[in-house]
Amino acid sequence: MRSKNLICAILGFLTLLLAAYFGASIYNAQATHLIQHLEEIENVQHYAIDLVPYLNYQAAVFTLPFLLITFFLEIYIRLKSQIKQVKNIALGLIVALLIVIVIAILTLLNPTHYDFSKWGYVWLTISILVVAGNLISVFVKGNKPQ
Repeated sequence: MRSKNLICAILGFLTLLLAAYFGASIYNAQATHLIQHLEEIENVQHYAIDLVPYLNYQAAVFTLPFLLITFFLEIYIRLKSQIKQVKNIALGLIVALLIVIVIAILTLLNPTHYDFSKWGYVWLTISILVVAGNLISVFVKGNKPQ
């Protein structure tokens, strides 16, 4: 089971990196469109503000496979683990992943409304929880159920 937990932690970390990249890119595209002429002088390049809905969509598309794989691995861990504490951690992570998967699907359906520069914090928080929860599960000895 520990190898599955490490895989989930790695997938959570990759999701964290993607969410941070897209969140920062979208935030910069929205925040700097008024001073774009100053940034052109300094050769600072950001995405155009017109691309924000497309970037929102891309963020959801790129992170959703990692979220789904992690979700199903957590279900597998929940079902197959013999340690009660690991089962409880997996259940909490399943609920957290379900929340972010729903938001990802809503972002895919309406990328203009679900702005990733704001909703991306959900991705970041859940990803940190997935990494931490799975790393804790690796080291838990716990009580086996009777």
